[in-house]
Amino acid sequence: MATFSEQPDVYLKEVEQYLADDPQSNSTRLKQITARLQADSVLAEHTAQLLGTAVGKQHTWQGPYRENGILEHVVQNLDLSTHPSALVKQYLRVIGNSVADNDTNRAFVVKYLPRIINCLSVEELRFTALVVMYNLLTEYEPAHDEGAHLRLDSTLSEYLTAGNVSEEAIDYAMDLLTWTTEKLTPDQLLDTTSTAVFDNILKLASQYDDDNVEEYVAILVHYLQDPNFQQKIATPNTFERLVDLMYAFESRLTVEESQGVFEELKKQADPNKITSEELGVILMVRLINSISAMSASDAFARGFGLQSAVIEMLLSKLTSPAATPSKVCCCVILGNLATSDEVCIEIVKDMKLHITLIEILSSESEQALLYAAAGFIRHLAFPSSNRPVLGEAGLIEACCKLLVYSDPSIRGEAAAILCKLVSDGAANIDIVLFRELPDSISPTPLPATAAPENPKILYHIVTQALAPSAPLPSTSMKNPMIELGRTIIAILRYIRQSSNSQMGKYTDAMFKTPAIARPVARLVRQRFYADAKAEGILGLGLMAQTPDGSACVVEELRADDGLLESIKEIATESRGGQENNATAGRDYQNAVVLLHGLANNGVDVMSAAMKSDVEELQTELGKLMVQ
Repeated sequence: MATFSEQPDVYLKEVEQYLADDPQSNSTRLKQITARLQADSVLAEHTAQLLGTAVGKQHTWQGPYRENGILEHVVQNLDLSTHPSALVKQYLRVIGNSVADNDTNRAFVVKYLPRIINCLSVEELRFTALVVMYNLLTEYEPAHDEGAHLRLDSTLSEYLTAGNVSEEAIDYAMDLLTWTTEKLTPDQLLDTTSTAVFDNILKLASQYDDDNVEEYVAILVHYLQDPNFQQKIATPNTFERLVDLMYAFESRLTVEESQGVFEELKKQADPNKITSEELGVILMVRLINSISAMSASDAFARGFGLQSAVIEMLLSKLTSPAATPSKVCCCVILGNLATSDEVCIEIVKDMKLHITLIEILSSESEQALLYAAAGFIRHLAFPSSNRPVLGEAGLIEACCKLLVYSDPSIRGEAAAILCKLVSDGAANIDIVLFRELPDSISPTPLPATAAPENPKILYHIVTQALAPSAPLPSTSMKNPMIELGRTIIAILRYIRQSSNSQMGKYTDAMFKTPAIARPVARLVRQRFYADAKAEGILGLGLMAQTPDGSACVVEELRADDGLLESIKEIATESRGGQENNATAGRDYQNAVVLLHGLANNGVDVMSAAMKSDVEELQTELGKLMVQ
């Protein structure tokens, strides 16, 4: 085997010529080169430069470099304390070109990753070291894992934040940062290092660099998917910066992308299931969902109030004329803040934010925004003192409009708002019973039922309670049929409990409404919501306490021959011990009251057969009382 010259200049020319040939011809001569790398640093530098260039041009040298000690020598000598940086740079080039698309060499080099990371500390080596790590980690999971273990993400975020990564190297650094972040363990995500990394990335994202902002936001939302991490960083300063970022990122979206965000946000059943393939849409949706989720945390409730600076930002956005995706987030955050009567009253009476929300609900806005605004204003209706203010401001009419939407979740929220508004409130009950339905809304026709000439809002509630509805995306959402039935019962309960001498006109208006008992009877007949079933019997019982009301109940018994059997089933099953004592007693007693009312007030409108059935059931329930 020929040997290389001892003359440095001749040696280098011979090595260059040798490396230009096919490495399969005589790769064992590489052992001589390995030995010469241990000579003076200048010769070693030039030799390493030739080696790096050769393997970069011909990847077929990668195997021989590993087999003949070249690769081992260069990784073991990545030592800035004993070698000049110029030599280390050439060693890095050899490593980077040796691991490109070669998992065998990567497996050998990955254990030396700490030495490569150390090279980042020298500015003249930083770009080369980043390229080497990029080649090492590209599509090689073990290197991703090792990078995460060594917290390469932390090192890179510090260099990026300090502006110590050159423009040409940023893309490499961003890919490395992304790969290692994705491999962090749950414990790592929650440690102090991750908190610092997140803060650094948030600083970088807040610079609104058009070239890399999507990568920064992607890393941020990766952290924000963890509920425990959300709690950890839910400080006023961080939350405000995230909201700022959300607004800035939103401003970059095209009209089509904004529409795509709205389409994704309306899928309330699973907010993490995103079908869009547009990165801007995906990131905006995840950012909105993450910030919204943070606002539901205990940490948020403890750290924020209506006077917080970030709340001012949210209010400004919410009251702006444009319908933007971030308004959905504003409604959710403010709704989560409105958890006490004191806050809700301040929002309505002092801030008058309900006017803006009603304007949104009255507009042809996006489905996701309507749903979020409805959820927020439903919170505001919890304090009884807010309800007349909301009703007088037009919320009842706005809800009437929402009831005709095809989306069941929006219909359910509108129905739940109406139910809350009429609870213990004469002013809103007055609106529902006596105010005509707006001309822009046409009541849904009922089979074999003539609509009133000037239908009131109550009639619209009845028809919408009976209208077909699509399935709800989630069982946690409000069911429109259930909530509208409860709305009617809430009015009945108020009328029954009131000592006002004017209640006669209320009962007249109530029982003159066509099919008024049908939504209440539907509650009894449905089988999914046990509480609503019991409320239905209560509602029918309240109706049966007057002749006009009994006539309405009898009308439903006549139309539905299974209704009386359902009443019997609920009363006898609960009394038979299948439910807890409190529930059993309530359901049984409500059934007894209903039957007693029918027997006393419905005699003139019941057929002989129906009267017999009612009396028979009364007797049967009476026996249960004795038992």
